[in-house]
Amino acid sequence: MKCPNCHQENEADSLFCTNCGAPLSGKAVTEGTGPQAPNTLEEQVQALHEEVRSIREQHGQTLGHIQNRLASLERTQGAPVPQPSSALQQPLSAESAGPGPVTIHAKPPIEPAYDDLLTKIKEWNWEQVLGGNWLARVGVLAIIIGTAFFLKLAFDNDWIGPTGRVALGVIGGMALLGSGEYWQRKYPVFAQTLSGGGIAILYLSLFAAHSTFGLIGVYVATGILLLISVTSAAIAVRYESLALAIISIFGAFLTPFILGAFSPKLGNFLVRTDSGIDMLAYIIVVDIGVLALSTFRNWRWMTILAWVGSLASYGGWYGQFGSDAGVLTAQLSLTLIFLTFVGATTLYHIIWRRAPKRSDQALMTANSLSYFSISLGIMSGDFDLWMGAFSLAIALFYGGLAYLALRRSANNAPLSFFALGIAMVFLTVAVPIQLGDSAWTTIVWSAQGAVLTWVAFQVRMPRVRIFGYAAFGLVAIRLILFDTRVDLSTYHIIWNERMLSFVLSIAAMYVTAYLSWRYRKALTEWEESVVSVFLVFLAAASFFTLWVLGAEIISGFD
Repeated sequence: MKCPNCHQENEADSLFCTNCGAPLSGKAVTEGTGPQAPNTLEEQVQALHEEVRSIREQHGQTLGHIQNRLASLERTQGAPVPQPSSALQQPLSAESAGPGPVTIHAKPPIEPAYDDLLTKIKEWNWEQVLGGNWLARVGVLAIIIGTAFFLKLAFDNDWIGPTGRVALGVIGGMALLGSGEYWQRKYPVFAQTLSGGGIAILYLSLFAAHSTFGLIGVYVATGILLLISVTSAAIAVRYESLALAIISIFGAFLTPFILGAFSPKLGNFLVRTDSGIDMLAYIIVVDIGVLALSTFRNWRWMTILAWVGSLASYGGWYGQFGSDAGVLTAQLSLTLIFLTFVGATTLYHIIWRRAPKRSDQALMTANSLSYFSISLGIMSGDFDLWMGAFSLAIALFYGGLAYLALRRSANNAPLSFFALGIAMVFLTVAVPIQLGDSAWTTIVWSAQGAVLTWVAFQVRMPRVRIFGYAAFGLVAIRLILFDTRVDLSTYHIIWNERMLSFVLSIAAMYVTAYLSWRYRKALTEWEESVVSVFLVFLAAASFFTLWVLGAEIISGFD
């Protein structure tokens, strides 16, 4: 029956509208068989009670708007409004239904979504944000930096012995940690900031104890620093505090720069004779803490800060000690940093089956590209012949990562696809790096495009065909701009490198056109939106056939 008030459809046997609460008196008048519409306000209230009971028995849902309507009528009548009872939060059963009134709990209202970021910023309590949050964090960062400079000043002027300096730092760090734990419930933001400062000062003190003062060995220092990293991650997870994690990471990577850890001579106390291996161990240990934390919390800004700090610290180390340490040490340490942040950007999504966001994908891309480009600089010269194999190894690594993510859960398909995309990029790059500017580069790319298209149809993953189409785009560019040119002094009609690259590439295009026609029902809408993919590849193969025949005729006459 349609409500005469709000014009919403209701059940055929309903006495009142479930949307606005208006009485459906027309039903009683027209049918004559149903119950008569109540006349007095008291009868309306009682009928509402019965209607609510019936609806809850049928649907078992909380109807907050009916409760509001009922409360309004009761206030008008002067009857007391019953208070919500936890016992009535469950759906009402027929056995528990009694003659008394029914109280319905409404769900808390959902906060309206912000229209844009500007609206949300305007509604912030800036006095609380600046006074209660950021000033506290800036203050603790000032304490960290001040402590570092004090230790440096005390070191240069021999005010305090090495053991005393480290002891002061450890005591201060533990004191800040204890204060943060004590004030956690009453002043959570301030307490978390104190805890972050304590972690950073502990990093600073233990690093100085080994690298600056030589009080403890590298293995002891690494073990203690690992313990601090794990403790920092555990506290940040316990407090659910991104700010604590950021302060800890910022202080950890700021420490070596303040102490001058990248200089071969540390003040007047200790002259380094090693290759800075302790600095590499320090970076990797801090990154392990980041890896542990990012596995349980997807705090992307923390991971980005740690990644930037790791590369900056590694760059400082390599600039000072890279030539002495050797290619193997430099590349191995860079690989460990790279693998740590591969885990930091993927483990959370694989374990908890969450789709990566754009920031996650951007960091995955930046991590892979920075690793590859820095590795090219480290291994250039002596290992040029192996760089194609190195790029292929990265492609296989990301391909395996894509497989493992998809095997873990189908919900990891976005992460798997993105890792596969990175693998395809490095697979494509490996060809020209290894083969150089030759026709075989074009041939391999065209074969790659055809194979990817076939695989995409077989595994029913249309997005994989995008990489195949991109490979053919590179093939078209190479055929026109690079492979068309020949050396006339060594040129032979038909039997030449240009003809080989064109013939095999054209064959790959015809194969792809045939696959697109055979599996045309599996093509997506965007592949058929303007021109069919089958027609595009057929036209491209015909065009390049005419192109190479014309080029052969011209070169023959020349």
